[in-house]
Amino acid sequence: MVAKKPEHPMVVFTGIKEFTIVQRSLNKDNLYGCVEFPKSVLTIDPSQCIEDYKGTLLHEICHIGFELYGLGEDEDMPQLGNEFLTTVTSNMIQQLATLNKELFEFIFDSAK
Repeated sequence: MVAKKPEHPMVVFTGIKEFTIVQRSLNKDNLYGCVEFPKSVLTIDPSQCIEDYKGTLLHEICHIGFELYGLGEDEDMPQLGNEFLTTVTSNMIQQLATLNKELFEFIFDSAK
């Protein structure tokens, strides 16, 4: 039995460009997710449990955000590696958003 792929919008908007989200196995690459900046593609392995999938999706979106602000390469952040900062940031956001759902809904609500 094949597990159903998570359903969500399949594009990340940055205000400058769009990144298409592709769900496919990344087992051969030993990855859970990755961003190909020249192609504007975020690929995520849908075989993860839903909690890990959401964390990976947020993690890869953080990579996109850091790239937008000139922090895409480890050498751009001499005191702190990009992978470490991305992992810490995505874990922090996921944890706080889970623990403070109503507050985060309020913060991110775009209704006027």
